[in-house]
Amino acid sequence: MKQLLMEFKKMDSTIVNIVKFGVKISFYISIIASLILLTYDFVYTLPIIFYIGISLFKTSLFFIVGFIICGFAFQKIQSDLT
Repeated sequence: MKQLLMEFKKMDSTIVNIVKFGVKISFYISIIASLILLTYDFVYTLPIIFYIGISLFKTSLFFIVGFIICGFAFQKIQSDLT
């Protein structure tokens, strides 16, 4: 875990900004998915609302992981080229 944090601290500022922006957007998508799931739970019990909420939530988690992994990959590529 310490090595992962050290790698994150070594990242270029532009890569860190892109990763932070991507994680923020993914977090907002996750909040929207949670609101949709709350709507399903309290107001409407249509299965399509449940599937939309779960799909959005899974997508937001995949985006968060993807942005973080791509950030580390771009940092590795950038450090190998210089």
